[in-house]
Amino acid sequence: MKKQVILTVMDGSCDRGFPITLEIREDEPPFNLKLRDFGRLPPTGDIELLESFRKWRSDFGMWVNRDSSNGDRTRSRIKPKGEKIIIFNDNSEKILAANIDCWLSSSEKSWRKILDGLQQELQPNDEIRVILQTDDANLRRLPWSAWNLFYDTYKNSEIALSTLTVKPPNFPRSECRKSAVRILAVFGNNDEINIELDRQFLHALTERGAEITSLNKPTKAELLNFLRDDRGWHIFFFAGHSSTIAGGQIGEFEISKTESVSIDDLRNAMTGAIDKGLQLAIFNSCDGLGIANQLGKLYLPQSIVMREPIPDTAAHIFLQDFLAAFANNKSLYAAVREARRKLEDANNKELPGISWLPVICQNPAVEPLSWKQLINWKCLLVLTGHSDVVRSVAISSNGNTIASGSLDKTVKLWNLATGELIHTFNGHNSAVIAVAFSPDSKTLASASNHEFFDGSIKLWDVANRQFKQTLGNAIVALRTSCLAFNPDEQTLANGHIGTTLVGATIDIWNLNKSKIEKTLWGHGWEVSSLAFSKDGRILVSGGLDGAIKIWNWRKEELLHTLNRPAPSEFFASLASWFDSSVGVIWSVAISPDGKIVASAGSQQPIKLWNSENGRLLRTFTQHSDSVYSLSFSPDGETLASGGADCTIRIWNFHTGELLQTLEHLGPVMSVAFSPDGKTLVSGSSDATVKIWRVPA
Repeated sequence: MKKQVILTVMDGSCDRGFPITLEIREDEPPFNLKLRDFGRLPPTGDIELLESFRKWRSDFGMWVNRDSSNGDRTRSRIKPKGEKIIIFNDNSEKILAANIDCWLSSSEKSWRKILDGLQQELQPNDEIRVILQTDDANLRRLPWSAWNLFYDTYKNSEIALSTLTVKPPNFPRSECRKSAVRILAVFGNNDEINIELDRQFLHALTERGAEITSLNKPTKAELLNFLRDDRGWHIFFFAGHSSTIAGGQIGEFEISKTESVSIDDLRNAMTGAIDKGLQLAIFNSCDGLGIANQLGKLYLPQSIVMREPIPDTAAHIFLQDFLAAFANNKSLYAAVREARRKLEDANNKELPGISWLPVICQNPAVEPLSWKQLINWKCLLVLTGHSDVVRSVAISSNGNTIASGSLDKTVKLWNLATGELIHTFNGHNSAVIAVAFSPDSKTLASASNHEFFDGSIKLWDVANRQFKQTLGNAIVALRTSCLAFNPDEQTLANGHIGTTLVGATIDIWNLNKSKIEKTLWGHGWEVSSLAFSKDGRILVSGGLDGAIKIWNWRKEELLHTLNRPAPSEFFASLASWFDSSVGVIWSVAISPDGKIVASAGSQQPIKLWNSENGRLLRTFTQHSDSVYSLSFSPDGETLASGGADCTIRIWNFHTGELLQTLEHLGPVMSVAFSPDGKTLVSGSSDATVKIWRVPA
């Protein structure tokens, strides 16, 4: 489970202790509060904490700039100030770590409450973000990642810093997504250090959808001009020399051999960049806590800096490993944790305490960043084989094939990778309204508006591209509006228009026996959309009566009616004929974890519901007309919707953030994600199928 721990430390001192507030929350929406408590961070007493920190810091800094006997030199990314030949005392790291753990293991009563709260609410396998909020410079400098409770007991944790003054930045979240991940990279003064590897590691991100603008030793005026770019930036990166001054509150970084700047020197331009969507600053340079402190005062969402002078080679190792993990969709915290631990494995023997240097500085009012949040969908292919509205699209579970059904009475198979037309199935005598692949990708089901002397559901052999059979032969087979395969591969559900006032049913077919085994009654008008949960346990239906229904379909039991509750299902059906205030439901979908049902239709907004208790969770209103189709991404992080306003909208459905808007020339009738979540397919009234992808 994901947990968020916030330790807010108020004014105090190491001699007297510090008042502290503990909050533990679920680190997933709606971020439920699990615990809030108050205590006191104990005084250091006889523990020589600050003295041992100063000793380790002094030894570490001198070691980084040492001269070795064979003439090799390890340089830090802080401008050298003379030569020193020293012998590094590696005990200072062990002494500091022991002192930190002794201090934070205190049995002082008010602190023990905090420790007990942590241990009661956190589990060893939890993914934990710990945020230490403090303005005390001494506490900010301490390597909190040495705290044994989190280093050993909660191994999936990472500790970040924050200032006490926090609030969300001003940018509208939908404006944070550009045409690519935009990175402003500043390569400053590099006297006696090598920043060419930084450049190479950073530019490798172009293969993951990054657009990088590099500034080499810019003037302050040039830097200000680029920061003010109207298109905005996602990430600001700096490599070169930097340092912290003024008691840890301010930092400077050398943009050239002759010019240094602080964040205060760039305040207005940096604030403007944050307002336009700047989310992350990375300073792969020395002693960056002062810089991070200033950026925190501007409410930047997050920054990554080095606590102390860092050797050139260690800076390279951390950057390469962090960028590789982050761009491969690990969370910011997990990517930093992974890179720090690799740095420890590679260098801790020669540089005791090296893994303490990289630190995240987090604005607690903002969710942590992930690479996939920055990546935009791009239209790679437009498929133009249909001659009329494309009403439905589906993607096979093996990720190879698209199926599309059209009002031109055909079903087409397309190669998902190339867009090549594989085959056209002809056999329906009216408009094809729905298509669905079986879970094993071997069978395609299609449904039509009506059929004479035949059934409106047909099954096709995908591999052999042949007709298999018709379901429900009749003299007149009325419209079948929707199809859904259960994960068990032998069950197919369909919804249709019905023939009487309460005749709109859901039929559950046993495909092995080619017969209807169950019939679900309850909708007053046509059943327009169906979705099985990933585990196959529940079925969700939406209808033109405006109702959303959640079923235990195996028991033919109705669990919940949403959007149009009534004391009696019969009267609810009757009411729908006379009350159109809630509109019709065109689409329903279930999140991969089965916890959320999404619904959409002729009336705004899109609604999200708790599948277990039927409670309304959230609404989305940005579409300007009816919404015809919904699809959750397989990773459970985004929702795609297609509507009559000719747009596809991509949502972070956990937060309600509109991430991106894509366009067709006509109303979007259907959307579907590929199994790996990297491809989105849409079908439109403009008679096209579009293939959208994010960078691999």
